[in-house]
Amino acid sequence: MLVLNDSNSRMNVQAGWRMKFREHGGFTIQIEPGLLLVDATGPFNDELLKRYNRALESSIQQLEASAWVQIISLHQTSLFTPEAESILTATLIERRSRGLQAGYLILEDVEFRSLVQEQLSRCYNQAGVAHQFFDCMSALSHKLSC
Repeated sequence: MLVLNDSNSRMNVQAGWRMKFREHGGFTIQIEPGLLLVDATGPFNDELLKRYNRALESSIQQLEASAWVQIISLHQTSLFTPEAESILTATLIERRSRGLQAGYLILEDVEFRSLVQEQLSRCYNQAGVAHQFFDCMSALSHKLSC
């Protein structure tokens, strides 16, 4: 049952009922030997993260025979809703159990950079996945070539 309270413009939702929202955000996934490449534009909600996890499944199946890393390029307002953050943490734990060794996060044109970095660090730390942030792909390429 949905109750609208005009006096304070809050919506109250009875337990057990959840409103369905449209996906927010977008992504593309590529695979190279030992490497998962994701290009994503936020903000992100749980509806998008659920589709993202389904899309990742076939990619991870190809990678999980050996250790692998992921490079995630984020754009615009790449913040996660609390629900999406929980889903991301859970999927990072799953990926780690399937061979993920590290995540490299590129925040080249991200708004609210410090908040995005804080949120992603929280997810990666809770999942026990090593991670580093970079300003651009060339900075990451330089690090990997050293």
